[in-house]
Amino acid sequence: MRIAIIVWLSLLLGYCPAKAAETGNAAFVMTDSGKPEATIVIARHPDAIALFAAQELQYHIQKITGAALPVATDDMSVTGNRILIGESVATRALGLTRDSFKPQEYLIRFLPGVLVLMGKDSDKASGIAHVAGVLKNAALPGVFDAQGTCYAVYDFLEKFCGVRWFGPTDLGLVFPETKSLKILPVADIRRAPVFRFRQGPYMPVYGFIKTLWNNPTADQVKLYACRMRLGGEPYAANHSFYGYYDRFWEKNPQHPELFEASHPDWFAQGYSGKPPQMCYTNKGFIHQVIQDARDYFDGKGLKPGAQASGNFFAVVPMDNSSWSKDPESQAELNPDQKNNPQFSNGYASDYIFGFANKVAKAIRKSNPDKYLATLAYSSYAYYPEHIRLESNIAVQLCLHVRNWWVPAMERNDMRFYESWVTKEKDRPIYLWLYYTFPEEMAINGKFHCFPGFFAHTIDRQFKMFARDGIRGIFLNNLGEYVDNYVTFRLMDDPSLNIDQLIDEYHRLYYGAAADPMKKMYLRIEEIYSNPKNYPEEVQTQNKHFHQTKEIAWQYLGTRARMDELGKLMAEAKALAATDAEKQRVALFEKGIWDYMLEGQKKNNKF
Repeated sequence: MRIAIIVWLSLLLGYCPAKAAETGNAAFVMTDSGKPEATIVIARHPDAIALFAAQELQYHIQKITGAALPVATDDMSVTGNRILIGESVATRALGLTRDSFKPQEYLIRFLPGVLVLMGKDSDKASGIAHVAGVLKNAALPGVFDAQGTCYAVYDFLEKFCGVRWFGPTDLGLVFPETKSLKILPVADIRRAPVFRFRQGPYMPVYGFIKTLWNNPTADQVKLYACRMRLGGEPYAANHSFYGYYDRFWEKNPQHPELFEASHPDWFAQGYSGKPPQMCYTNKGFIHQVIQDARDYFDGKGLKPGAQASGNFFAVVPMDNSSWSKDPESQAELNPDQKNNPQFSNGYASDYIFGFANKVAKAIRKSNPDKYLATLAYSSYAYYPEHIRLESNIAVQLCLHVRNWWVPAMERNDMRFYESWVTKEKDRPIYLWLYYTFPEEMAINGKFHCFPGFFAHTIDRQFKMFARDGIRGIFLNNLGEYVDNYVTFRLMDDPSLNIDQLIDEYHRLYYGAAADPMKKMYLRIEEIYSNPKNYPEEVQTQNKHFHQTKEIAWQYLGTRARMDELGKLMAEAKALAATDAEKQRVALFEKGIWDYMLEGQKKNNKF
């Protein structure tokens, strides 16, 4: 979508002349009447990150103005305005190198005739070849490559040029159209994303978002993740012992090379056939986990099934609560929590964190600068009552953030969240957020769910997470529609205003159809997020709930509400003016509205 620029986008972007006066500089002219007035300057032998960032800037400025900014190396003579991308002789003359920056930090600086866009970068970049722009040799940075210069370019394009990435395909790219791009300078912007670890769409997308994002390719999703500044600090924590079956239970005919020795005592006792868990008090098993962690940290590789990234090695049980029945293990379980009706409870917290402690103590001696990564999940979600955790354990709390329409689930999530963040202020704490519901329940239950829009809840949650010093966030699958955009923006800067984000999404993406599309989003959000719209048992009982087809179409998607929403859908279709607006409205109709109508039709008895 193309929109008009007015006074260097100051109205759109919130910059005022008072801020510009801090620099004392005249406007920085990038293009004038469709001709380039600035040159991108990179090092003679640029690092891969700077090369990619230069390409991205060139690509988007050409989209906006039609002019391709020339690229020069720092050993060339350049006249006119210069845009310094990444470290070079020119930035070193200003006292700026990659090492000038903290991890993930970047700088946007205006000087007379000079714009500096740079940050903390890796020497190398991994990923796919990126061919959308002009510099054909640039490669997409890997998820966890240091890429502060890319962050600087993307922040500049958003704040000063009006670019928005509402989705991975060309249809999701929104930019203004002007032949003359003149930027109003401001004082230095020097910052890093608030959350250090920001895991997003690094898997094939499916369901609602696949349609809404116009069926993107895997490469388009990777590029989109880069543009939304996802990645950051390397981190991983997931169920990490499934590989032990092939290594230590019995030889797998499909992978016989993985078998090392039979150790049935390392597995959960008291079960017939293949045990569902490990025995977390078994000394032999604990010793093997310690050795696996040391091997990883010493550069000897990662064992099959193990989970690790960067300075973090995961020690997380299998995805069930069928614990070993031997007396030593049973003695460490909390009988007071056995009948807790919440999925997240503390029945095995002492047991699992006691095991993690034993591994952590040994690792601290051999690899004192490394961490073990654990989950606070399921029956070991609560803070352990009788364990003082070793300092080299990072904890990732699993929260049902999209189910806070259940008052008891919100209270339970907050109970153990607050216990962790208040008692462990100096510990690296990450979050695992269940964005997978309600869509996953609908897929598994073979019914159509009522969409789970919850942007205002996201805003409330992320501002709390930032206040409490949460270090990073993993999304268990993706949200729906606007929620992904809001989440990605708040991962970077949770201080952003949620109503402005929702408004700009609809105003810039849907154009003439913005008003009914925004009203439709907000109405679906209110229906989904308000506990008063659910059965009385959901509102009052201390239980764990998920959406069912009855909840979806008897309590949420009632006939009266669907009629109300149908009128807004029809209004949006009638108002959409440009081809892009019509396509975007059509994607919503296909991905969300037609799905809702089918759900209502299949359950018309309600």
